[in-house]
Amino acid sequence: MTEQSTSLDAKAHPYLFIRKIFPILALLVLALNGAGRVAAQQPDAAQGLLGATYKELLPEQKALVDDWFQRASAVVKKTIPAEEGYNNLPLSYKTSFSAVTHALLRTPLTDKSGASLGTSAIILIGKLETVAGQIPGVGGDEQFRIYIELKPGALELLEKSKEFARGPDNTIYHHGYPVCYRSTGGTPSLQVSSTKDGKRADIDVDYRSSKFPAALVNGHLTASNSDVRSGNNDERHNQHWSGMNSWWRSILGIPMIATKSGTEAAAVTEPAVKSNAKPEMAVRDFLNSWLVDQKPELAVAYFAPSSFSCMEIEQGQPLDFGVARFSMLMALRQVNERVGKVAKLSDVSSGVRLSGPRGKEIPQPNESEFILYDVREDLAEQMKCANQLDPSLVSAKAAKSKAFGKYVGAVFKLKAPAEEGKTIAALWAKEDGFWKLISYDVDPQFERYRAPDVAAAGAAAAVVVPAMTYVAGDKDMTQAATDFLSKWFVQGKSPEAFQYLSSRAYACVNLYRDESTPEPKSPAEAGQLVQTGMKNAATFVGSVKKLEEAIVAPVVSHPDVQLVKHSNSKAFVIASVPDHMAAAADCQSRQAGQDIYFEKPASGNVYGNFYATGFRLAKPGDEAGVLWALWTKENGQWKVVSYFLVTP
Repeated sequence: MTEQSTSLDAKAHPYLFIRKIFPILALLVLALNGAGRVAAQQPDAAQGLLGATYKELLPEQKALVDDWFQRASAVVKKTIPAEEGYNNLPLSYKTSFSAVTHALLRTPLTDKSGASLGTSAIILIGKLETVAGQIPGVGGDEQFRIYIELKPGALELLEKSKEFARGPDNTIYHHGYPVCYRSTGGTPSLQVSSTKDGKRADIDVDYRSSKFPAALVNGHLTASNSDVRSGNNDERHNQHWSGMNSWWRSILGIPMIATKSGTEAAAVTEPAVKSNAKPEMAVRDFLNSWLVDQKPELAVAYFAPSSFSCMEIEQGQPLDFGVARFSMLMALRQVNERVGKVAKLSDVSSGVRLSGPRGKEIPQPNESEFILYDVREDLAEQMKCANQLDPSLVSAKAAKSKAFGKYVGAVFKLKAPAEEGKTIAALWAKEDGFWKLISYDVDPQFERYRAPDVAAAGAAAAVVVPAMTYVAGDKDMTQAATDFLSKWFVQGKSPEAFQYLSSRAYACVNLYRDESTPEPKSPAEAGQLVQTGMKNAATFVGSVKKLEEAIVAPVVSHPDVQLVKHSNSKAFVIASVPDHMAAAADCQSRQAGQDIYFEKPASGNVYGNFYATGFRLAKPGDEAGVLWALWTKENGQWKVVSYFLVTP
């Protein structure tokens, strides 16, 4: 048994009993070791970093954490110290909690006249149910957020507040939490997704608005849209809600420190261990060369070029790949300076056991220093940093593969003076005759956890949804929509498909235009941008023989939408929508970065004038955004007059 074990011996360790009963509770105390208590080391550099440790939390944040651990302690009949539990959270859970609650604390609640409705949006929270950090294998709408019990009357406060506005019920994502309120003013924005009864909610921050066609490929840039650590999301956060420092910025989990000298060239040799050796020999030589012998110029040889993308994710800015190896060399050297001299590898690295179906432990003699896993191919595809930066690189075959034997994961925890070590997973594979480190991750999760309900026993977040209404629809509209999508994705005729768009839809381009793309100066330029986006989406899909290979119909359950039966219902949805929905979706009346709002008229719904088609791309899976196109007749022909995106 190594120092960092997650075995299910409930008698030996009460924290692991939590894991046996409530898997989500275990995530909140995952790093506690078998001795029962871990002395929390508080780095001096962490002072004032707002979330790095329990001591840096604001009083309102501490109150939520204290209450949660008190309730958890009552359930397991064993005291779980709040400070100890919080300090040992996985990194992504601490950053998710601190970012969301910090945004709530910095968001006022006032009515339309400016009168205060409370100290800040933090008063919406009655109790913290759980925190969801990075959870591989689940959708972006289930990661990087907090789940809460709302205070009584919270939805009424949101309804009165000028800082929030209600969007359309989100019945595609945030399952069980369809009532959506977003903070006004565009991105970054707080999103409060509530149950129908207004008792519970999940809250996250959307740092980026949807773009076309990027959102079709990866939603809000996948789950990273709500991950404050991703890209420059931390900068966006502080531009809107000031005061949260980027304390998590690091290389391999250890904060970077200033170097004593400039970047100096060093001989980059081939790795010492070839691919015909056992993988544990390569991993141990890498760690020994780096941490014990303190010769990072030897250790850096084990890094494959693909691993340098991980530095780009950590640094939050584009990486100069021309000098990436030297950057990694200096990063490893900085860790050496932080760690200091050690006599043996076990003094600075301890193995970490993880559980889950996507990693099989590989027996080997160095378990006190690192644990090896045979990593399932679909998990490896998710772990690759290059794929996280550019989802178009993901192999559809590998993303669905349940095969083992190609990738090896080495999981360990660094023990550095004045620094709480973080769990690190290094992904290894055979390249060019050597074992190479191809990617790495901090706080890995092999298990697949879904959004929890850790409120009262038996409580359910499910919402009863009425059966959908089906109507005959318009045959000419169905034929036009089918031809439009077939030309776009199957026949490779994007210019011809574009002819189905009315010039009224061109204005939507400014709602989903990338910041680097200049604003079009004319309707013709706007139309050209739309056409370019359509072509890029078709290129991403690639060659297909039928529509359902390219696109997938979303699940629809909005009570004001009437579905139309048609022969390609697996590929896309056709729905009859009321006039008030069509009016809200008009390109001219919407603002970039803000959701549309469907306000039902007192006179009731009027149908027959507008239809909508909806689909998501099949290749990226459930993480992709859903594109809705609004159709109506112009001069006797069915045309797309506007469109909007729904993302996780």
